[in-house]
Amino acid sequence: MDDNYEKILSQNLAANIRKYRAIQKLTQEQLAEAADLSQQYICMIENGKVSPSFFVVCKIADAFCISLDALKEKP
Repeated sequence: MDDNYEKILSQNLAANIRKYRAIQKLTQEQLAEAADLSQQYICMIENGKVSPSFFVVCKIADAFCISLDALKEKP
């Protein structure tokens, strides 16, 4: 996959996680618990420090009750 595409996708994902957390009034800790992840990992995703696997993105989308497309779209 193109590095630039991957970078943009990661940035969109991070921004959308922050957006949906704000909309649903969730802390990183609450999202982490709902998605069965650590708060530190959620923080690293939101700050672009890690690129989560497809499985992790699915867990986050499920925790928000939204589609995968909603997480990858341009914020």
